[in-house]
Amino acid sequence: MKWMKWHKNEPPEAGWYPAMRIRERGGWNNGWRWWDGERWSWPAFPHESAQKAGKWAAQKEPAGHTPEIMWGTPQVIN
Repeated sequence: MKWMKWHKNEPPEAGWYPAMRIRERGGWNNGWRWWDGERWSWPAFPHESAQKAGKWAAQKEPAGHTPEIMWGTPQVIN
């Protein structure tokens, strides 16, 4: 069984992360955002193409929105 551990701080490195806004908890939790080391991108979703995901990765959230976004790491429970 898997579950997601959510973090409120910045991720350790650039990359794609499962992410959502804190106020959307329980909402769009299947979105992925690109973290470039400074800012989050707009969310991309699994049903979208790689081209569309790249387009969303290029769209950045305003700098002040970083504290509003949580990112997740999948956890496995045996």
